[in-house]
Amino acid sequence: MSWDERQRAMLAEMGLRLPVRAAEAVERVDEPEVALVERLAAPAPAPAPVISRPPPPVAAPARIATAVPATFAGLDAPALRDAVATCRACSLCEQRRNAVYGNGAVQRAEWLVITDPPDDGDDASGQALSGDAGRLLDRMLLAAGQTRLGESPTAFVTPLIKCRPPRGRAPLPAELDACEAVLARQIELLQPRLVLALGLQAARRLTGLGEPLGRLRGRVHAWRDLPVVVSYHPAYLLRSPADKAGAWDDLCLARATLTT
Repeated sequence: MSWDERQRAMLAEMGLRLPVRAAEAVERVDEPEVALVERLAAPAPAPAPVISRPPPPVAAPARIATAVPATFAGLDAPALRDAVATCRACSLCEQRRNAVYGNGAVQRAEWLVITDPPDDGDDASGQALSGDAGRLLDRMLLAAGQTRLGESPTAFVTPLIKCRPPRGRAPLPAELDACEAVLARQIELLQPRLVLALGLQAARRLTGLGEPLGRLRGRVHAWRDLPVVVSYHPAYLLRSPADKAGAWDDLCLARATLTT
């Protein structure tokens, strides 16, 4: 597999180094990257991804009634963004500073990136994945041939729920249900080809499985008739850079899913 200079630069910014030409091979790669380098250099094609669908649903627990706005249906993107900014479908609206609608592709999106709920920085800025985690995500997307930036973005990044839960707790079922109506309309507007779920909470909600993140990775799930690939949240990768190699494997799986 060959990589152009831009892709090599993006991978380097993720903390991954590809093999260099023999005349230039003067730098030692760290041990966690050796296996990755060998995989990228191997000529054998990657195996076809295994489609894994959630098991049949079991009886769901009683849900708290929420006033999910019926006006989400049929709204265009600017109107939907405005509706999210003023949404009062669940109690999270009472303590938010800003709802986080998301950003990226305006009409059609190759990838819809759904992350864990907003953190304090996202709540303050109103932007999806702001700060260092957002910058790492942008480099990851570029390395995979996608972008949420510039004049022709191909990806859209949005959180699983649009308001930050207090003290960083996991969202409640009623809060997830309320925001899924927004996600459903975003899918209708963006018509993505693939969903990339970043973080444990996003992964469990979209796959319907309660397994650890490590067991959800490495296979292709299905949600709303879309393929779903699970990976680490960029904020986690900033704390655990050794897992960037695994994140790159996930991005490669997402790319392969759209070419098979």
